[in-house]
Amino acid sequence: MPLFIITGANRGLGLEFVRQLSADSSNTIIAATRSLSRNLSALESHKSNGANLHILECDTGSQDSITAFGKQVSSVLGGSDKKVDFLLNNAGINYTPKQTSLTMTPDSLQNHINVNVMGPAKMVQVLESHLQDGSVVMNMTSGLGSLAYLRTKDSTDCTTYSISKAALNMLTVHQSIALKSKSVVVVCVDPGWVKTDMGGPGAVLEQEESIGGMLKCLRGLKSGDSGRFFQYDGAEREW
Repeated sequence: MPLFIITGANRGLGLEFVRQLSADSSNTIIAATRSLSRNLSALESHKSNGANLHILECDTGSQDSITAFGKQVSSVLGGSDKKVDFLLNNAGINYTPKQTSLTMTPDSLQNHINVNVMGPAKMVQVLESHLQDGSVVMNMTSGLGSLAYLRTKDSTDCTTYSISKAALNMLTVHQSIALKSKSVVVVCVDPGWVKTDMGGPGAVLEQEESIGGMLKCLRGLKSGDSGRFFQYDGAEREW
């Protein structure tokens, strides 16, 4: 019975992760959402699929909320020594896509670093005892976090988002080194340009294809893959 933890699970790619995983009743899913007070009907509807689905509150922009979430996870699992098979750090923000390097603000950069980098960092810290031999940590990144890719484009938008995703990629490498002795695999994955609210009207990839590809990639990872950067279809990306 594989155990999955998914942040940002109430919408977009996170919700699609839950939809696909809940179709298999052998899966246990802990779905994290920023607030339990919002409309969670779409997320709660997947409880009827037969999978063991727990919905917990976790604001990945708040270190205190992540700490509290870690304690809730241990309670749900029945102890701090229970293994998490897949930790999917999916939650992220792109609140100021029109800011460029010439207009970016300190507040925007700090906000994006806090959610997109410190969120996944703290999540691994509070769940470290659950990350054991064979566990997989996925940090959801972006092609915009690839320096090799972005330097070939003329776009100047999404500057703070791009910087935060490049930083997340570096965090992934550091986490892979720190968790190597525990045989935990840590990777970052670009979901592609997906048709979600964040992806916008120009997106070309269906959510079902992106998430299906990522799950196939994640399930096939080996120990030697730790610290690598993949596309949703399992192809390796340039940094």
